[in-house]
Amino acid sequence: MKYESGRGEPLLLPPVIFRIDDVTMPVSDSVVLGSRSPQRRELLESIVGVHGLQIVPPLSSAEANFHDVRDDAGFERRLLEIVRDKYADVRRQVATSEGSSAAGNVHVPFIVVADTIVIAKDDQQHKRVLGQPEPDKWQSEVRHWMRHWLAGRTHEVWTGVIVARGNDVREFIVKSSVTFCDVSDAMIEWYVSTNESVGKAGGYAIQANAAAFVSQFTGSLTNIIGLPLMEVIDALQALGWQLSARDAKE
Repeated sequence: MKYESGRGEPLLLPPVIFRIDDVTMPVSDSVVLGSRSPQRRELLESIVGVHGLQIVPPLSSAEANFHDVRDDAGFERRLLEIVRDKYADVRRQVATSEGSSAAGNVHVPFIVVADTIVIAKDDQQHKRVLGQPEPDKWQSEVRHWMRHWLAGRTHEVWTGVIVARGNDVREFIVKSSVTFCDVSDAMIEWYVSTNESVGKAGGYAIQANAAAFVSQFTGSLTNIIGLPLMEVIDALQALGWQLSARDAKE
């Protein structure tokens, strides 16, 4: 089994100006993670520490889908639209939670928001985004995805990220690729029985049982898990956040 690992290079897109309602941000030196994902929480917590991280997931779970998108440019646009919507939701929550008590203060929290998609190809090289499997039919979806989109093929994993502090907003997409070996029906049934597909983009978790299917990956492993950690750290530091030995040991 060959692994080609390395730091994934972020796709730096042309600056896009998007307006968010004016809000008053609370005083905080902590990092706010706008996500329900336990994987993203664990990854970011490993760097900022338990006490340096606040979890503020978006209030709305509704988001745009990719059903009408078939090319890379469209995938990029839609992914960033989803991340911007999540960021706007989280930013308003962070402001509202402190209310007017923060008025006039200059220090604001760091906010990290992300969304991950899996882009796979069929026999005709048609691309499709595999999101999280539907809760009421996830077993049949995962079986279909494994047989027709993932097993014996290479797919891409993209994570769109926004890292922000106040009005300074950094957005980017990090791309990795994963190759699965051929997977027998018996192995697919075993994997479905683990129940780990639920809530996972592409219906699998590379950091868990699905690692058995991986013959090769390129780019950032943490990106495949759900948060490109080194790129997020770079963006946080560019906004003034500092990593210390004490933080790393928390």
